[in-house]
Amino acid sequence: MLIRRARKEDYAAFAAIEAEYPGYPAWGEKGFEAEEKNRHSVTLAAEEEGRTAGFINFWILRPQVQLNTLAVARAFLRRGTASALLGKLLEYAAKSLCREIDLEVNEHNAAAIALYAAHNFEVVGKRPKFYNNTDAALLMRRVLPAKDL
Repeated sequence: MLIRRARKEDYAAFAAIEAEYPGYPAWGEKGFEAEEKNRHSVTLAAEEEGRTAGFINFWILRPQVQLNTLAVARAFLRRGTASALLGKLLEYAAKSLCREIDLEVNEHNAAAIALYAAHNFEVVGKRPKFYNNTDAALLMRRVLPAKDL
């Protein structure tokens, strides 16, 4: 599996992955294009078998990283793609001397919550009715030990 910086040519594939998940807070191609103008934004693509397997976007806001979106194509689930993308995010965080990584996840997204928990994220708060004025968002955080920076 290859994890690399995303390119404009990837955005259609990212939008197609988003479309595989009804109710996913999709950015679409225009959303990813908008991120190109944000100097804090990093978007990475995962490639496997010559195809786009997933993506991640986060902002480096020293001393913190904000994970904004992460998705894996259904055809590539359970192959370590999400973990590989999170691993790259952790590398960026350490290189940027960021101690905290924060994210929001739908309280009903058990698979994502389990993924984040397996990567040492902990629930630190909750935002009621955050998604479509119905589902709550769990706020999760991982603090990196100073020795890892």
